[in-house]
Amino acid sequence: MRFVKPLVKTIFMNNFIFSSAKSLFVPSNSCKQINSVTCFPGKHFRKATTGFNSAFVVLMLMLSFSSCISSKKHMDRGQYDIAITKSVKKLKKNRNNEKHMLILEKSYNLANERDKERVGFLKLEGNPDIWDDVYQSFLSLKGRQARVKPVMPLKVPSTGRVISFDFVNYDEEIINAKRKAAEFYYVRGTLLLENGSKENARSAYNDFKNVQKFFSDYKDLNQQINKALDIGTSHVAFKMQNASGIPLPLAFEEDLTKISLNDLNGQWVKFHTIIEKNAFYDYTVKVNIRMIDISPEGLKEVHFIETKDVQDGFQYLLDKNGNVMKDSLGNDMKAPKYKTITCNLIETQQKKTARIAGTIDFIDNHTGQLLKSDPIASDVFFDHISLIAIGDLNALKPETKKMIGIKPMPFPPNPEMIMQCGNIMKGMTKNILVNNQRLLN
Repeated sequence: MRFVKPLVKTIFMNNFIFSSAKSLFVPSNSCKQINSVTCFPGKHFRKATTGFNSAFVVLMLMLSFSSCISSKKHMDRGQYDIAITKSVKKLKKNRNNEKHMLILEKSYNLANERDKERVGFLKLEGNPDIWDDVYQSFLSLKGRQARVKPVMPLKVPSTGRVISFDFVNYDEEIINAKRKAAEFYYVRGTLLLENGSKENARSAYNDFKNVQKFFSDYKDLNQQINKALDIGTSHVAFKMQNASGIPLPLAFEEDLTKISLNDLNGQWVKFHTIIEKNAFYDYTVKVNIRMIDISPEGLKEVHFIETKDVQDGFQYLLDKNGNVMKDSLGNDMKAPKYKTITCNLIETQQKKTARIAGTIDFIDNHTGQLLKSDPIASDVFFDHISLIAIGDLNALKPETKKMIGIKPMPFPPNPEMIMQCGNIMKGMTKNILVNNQRLLN
């Protein structure tokens, strides 16, 4: 975006008004005709030359009328509270705005009628779960009264009629509905919790949180919430098993299970890397090492030669008769003489690889069922090249010269390469767990 400072008082663009008190941002790749103002990338606006003042007045009147229509549209769509809020805002600025008086009056009466009809229907229906809706309806009635009070009463300029509303104290109804809603949620949550299933415990938790919305200290609410969380949470044991037949370093399993699982723990799923003997876990995620393969230490020598032609003095040029040739000034003609230099090279190539492969198994401990098994493998490569030069180093290519002085390295020990494989496997394991979280809910 380029910052463009308007040079005109007011610019109308796409039904929006940008006043001179504000800055205008224009996309750097844009070029639009804005009435009589043209914007080019990186350029300032050029001032409009004709009809600006009259257009400004007309459009300001249109904008005012558009705002009124907007409130009426909200009312026509049944969005009474939005229409009320907009009309109250207008009337606070101008208490003689007749259009907004009438919109406010009609919207207020229609909104109250709708809420009261809703409450009447719910009470007539008589279901035990109605009281949260009843509570919300009475809150709407009370809040609506509070919004219109600051502009009451109103006198319609054209008729002299006074608009006023009868304000009702809804507090008793609100408190009654609040108590009955809390009681309903608490009783239903308690019954769900007695069932013992995780699904019901999670539903009970939501009911208890609804009670907390009304009363934070309701009966033994905190104990019930904690109980619902405990029963509803799936506990997952995360561990490793070496089925390869090859011993692993003692630190391998400890390092692998140090995966940061906190960001995988959700409201209803908790991972455990420290497994308690007497605890029951709903699921087990097992990193099953099935194969460990470490190659022999590979050592190979490659012998080769590099050569280069270099100048070695000069020689006289002879004609076909064996005489020294002369140039136009009578001087002897001569040319550079070259010789080939060589350097013998011994390249030592060292190679060693390690590979660990297996599966990550997701097991439902309630049924013993293997839910899923994902393959996993990690590889570590040791490649090292050293070079010995025997001969004239001037014969070497620049890239070969850079390698001179590099010495052979000790081969990494097997445990070190296995631990490196484990570090790679940690990241892969984390990704597999993230992609399969749905299995553990």
